Amino acid sequence: MHRMPLFTQDNQDVLDFLQQKLGNNWQIGTPLGIGKPNPLMNALYHHVVKKPDIVMSLFTALSLEVPKGDSLLEQRFLSAFTSRYFKDYPELAYIEDIKKDRVPKHIHLKEFYFQSGQFLGTPSAQQNYISCNYTHVARDMVNQGINVIVQMIAVDRQGEKPRYSLSCNPDLTLDVIRIAAQKKCPRPLVIAMVNESLPFLEGDAVVAEDFFDVIVDNPADYFEPYAPPARPISVVDHSIGLHVSTLIQDNGTLQIGIGSLADAVVYSSILRHQQQTDYQAALKALNIKQRYGQLIDQHGGDAPFQDGLFAASEMFVEGFMHLFKAGVIKRKVYEDAEIQQLLNEEQITEDVSALTLTTLVDQGIINQQLTAQAVQRLQHVGIFKDCLSFSNGTLYDAEGNKLGHDLNKPKHLKRITSHALNQQLEKGAVLHAAFFLGSKRFYQFLRDLSDNERQLFLMTPVSQINQLYRSEAIDRAQRINARFINTCMKVDLTGAAISDTLKNHQVVSGVGGQYNFVAMAHALYHSRSILMLKSTHGSGKQRESNIVWQYPECTIPRHLRDIVVTEYGIADLRGESDETCIQRLICIADSAFQEDLRTTAIKYGKLRSDWLIPAAYQNNTPEAIGQALKPLQKNNLFGAFPFGQDFTEQEQQIIQALTWLKKQQSSRWLTLKLIASALFVSAEKDMQPLIDMMQFQQTRGFQEKLMRRLFIRALKKTC
Repeated sequence: MHRMPLFTQDNQDVLDFLQQKLGNNWQIGTPLGIGKPNPLMNALYHHVVKKPDIVMSLFTALSLEVPKGDSLLEQRFLSAFTSRYFKDYPELAYIEDIKKDRVPKHIHLKEFYFQSGQFLGTPSAQQNYISCNYTHVARDMVNQGINVIVQMIAVDRQGEKPRYSLSCNPDLTLDVIRIAAQKKCPRPLVIAMVNESLPFLEGDAVVAEDFFDVIVDNPADYFEPYAPPARPISVVDHSIGLHVSTLIQDNGTLQIGIGSLADAVVYSSILRHQQQTDYQAALKALNIKQRYGQLIDQHGGDAPFQDGLFAASEMFVEGFMHLFKAGVIKRKVYEDAEIQQLLNEEQITEDVSALTLTTLVDQGIINQQLTAQAVQRLQHVGIFKDCLSFSNGTLYDAEGNKLGHDLNKPKHLKRITSHALNQQLEKGAVLHAAFFLGSKRFYQFLRDLSDNERQLFLMTPVSQINQLYRSEAIDRAQRINARFINTCMKVDLTGAAISDTLKNHQVVSGVGGQYNFVAMAHALYHSRSILMLKSTHGSGKQRESNIVWQYPECTIPRHLRDIVVTEYGIADLRGESDETCIQRLICIADSAFQEDLRTTAIKYGKLRSDWLIPAAYQNNTPEAIGQALKPLQKNNLFGAFPFGQDFTEQEQQIIQALTWLKKQQSSRWLTLKLIASALFVSAEKDMQPLIDMMQFQQTRGFQEKLMRRLFIRALKKTC
């Protein structure tokens, strides 16, 4: 039965609707990332704050926040930058209340993934964090009694009737509805807010209007989706990305995340595909092939991507856009496991001919006698034209001409070949993803896709992309030679990885889908999990190794250890003994910490006492990496912003100055020395626009005057 949703422009109508349908028990789910309808969410939150008789729980993740900064200097800079870059982005009201511990007791805000570092030291957020795999979130939401989903959606008004898409977030919404039905729980209400600025994407994300109970469509509430500014790619990032790029196999599958490390992988992969001379020079500069040639030959490559890659990633990020434009993401997959397998085995190609049909018959995929079901199946992957029909046991073209049904009869086969076949397979996709997040450039790319291009990028529930259980045969056929590439914070010497939580149980981000993809790498034939790790963090006396003997938290257990990559090299841990894993991880640790790691492992009997660090790995220093890549950087390679940036030239100068200042405060002595050096500095004329941007034209009080002098001191050092 067709359900007609309530259409409205007024958020108050939603509040009245929920009060009528739910009474005073509001268990709300709203998507992670950019799928939150911020104006509607704020209306809901402010309404319930004033209504203590309503008990509200909000289940979500990745509540994106416009950066504010900690110090006075950071706050001044970010105030100027965010007013320009984020403009009128409607911030989520509940974030500030969480941070200031003023959320009313009748409201419970629960998240399963944080924006990195956002809620460190925030008791209510840490107490209400839910730790679970991304694939289990929908199940847990249903179990906790979710009764309404509130989501931002995209609209396509080109046809006679509007089409609606869950766009950036089909990830959990579809799974929640499905699981609720399986458990015979009441179907949660689905409240949608249309935003014409949100790109319209295809796949499972496209739903009928009767999927929704309420659709709010008010142009006054349209806004540009949150777009995190691009982060610079450091030399360390580039070294890691270069190593990882050699482990990606042509004719394979790729999953990556967001951030500077993922961008570095994308950059080096494009360099590999388009600029072989420069790429080989970079590999030589870091001795990558000399050290890991056998591993690269077995599990990766350094040649251009002739067949290309298919993207199977929970997150559709800007990096995939660049890989698509560069011709790396181009391997199409099709929604038929047996036909996909024939493509994998090169028994058929994407070019359709009589040979395609005879091969399908020979392999027992279709019978010689066509049936309505077989015709529909062949149309589904574009072998047969969509305009064909099948009735009374025979195939007809669009004009009603009889084509036959028996592929064993030459006349029938000739007519079918001439009139029924497309030239190439159709309805293939180069990417499956569960949600998207990226830059303003990325969102514009999605908006500008042609109708045909849009069909290449399909949005799916997270249950489909992050695991194999729902449609294993087709997933296995599509996700060949997969490389699941993620980032972690620390790795212990036995190969266990820590990606989301500090040793005091403070959650930095969350598990998300990382465990899912690591487990899938072990489940899929010839697939690998690659964890990227910066070998150290901090500076000066606070500098620490991220490869450690042990750590009290664990995201990926050691029995799922696979490949770990730092800026110093690759450690292949799969199927190896503890001792071999320890040796290989020490070899990619920073040399300042290698000996301590070695002696600790020997002390506890996990490493034989006569093992010494090979000479080739005894110069693992940031200086060595920087020196190796310096000649290439002089040739405009391995830059900080190879894909464009979001900061103006003046903003970049301020960032450089503030970064330098922060490094000078790594110890009390350095801080005192810095202050002393800043006491008598004076501004140069060309610094005035930067001083004005930081609102230091006039200063009041000692702190502002000191901050102004420190800022000028930093400008003199960096500009």
